[in-house]
Amino acid sequence: MSTKHSKKIHLEAAASHHEQAARYHRAASRHFEPGQDHAHAAQPAMMAHGHTLHAIDQAHDAGAHSASAPPVTPASTGSAANSETVAKHHAMAAELHEQAAQHMRHAVKLFDQDRSAVAHDAQLALSLALRALSHGNEAARLLVKLAPAETS
Repeated sequence: MSTKHSKKIHLEAAASHHEQAARYHRAASRHFEPGQDHAHAAQPAMMAHGHTLHAIDQAHDAGAHSASAPPVTPASTGSAANSETVAKHHAMAAELHEQAAQHMRHAVKLFDQDRSAVAHDAQLALSLALRALSHGNEAARLLVKLAPAETS
């Protein structure tokens, strides 16, 4: 398999992982609606996190990395630990993954015509993925803070 073909496959895989991460973040977000059991949010949240990491790995394997990429785990926002805030972080992560998937799909479309545009879209997708990862991390941090309060 040529290197050119391999990079395209990595871009397609990254897009697919972003789409799956978005679905799982949306599912996790629904577990924080009033009257829902927050404990059941852990499974889709972990699946979202795994797909996020796979998407980032695939983007790196396709060569969509840059020294200017933002850090993966920024400092905590200091958000209050409540269901609404956790749901918002999952919803934002889902939105960012959907945008990242769109950029990766666009990069795949342009792959044979414009390598500069491919690199640009892939880099935008990677930046969005890192932001989504940060929101997922913050949601997990807040859930841990929230969990002891609910079991007391």
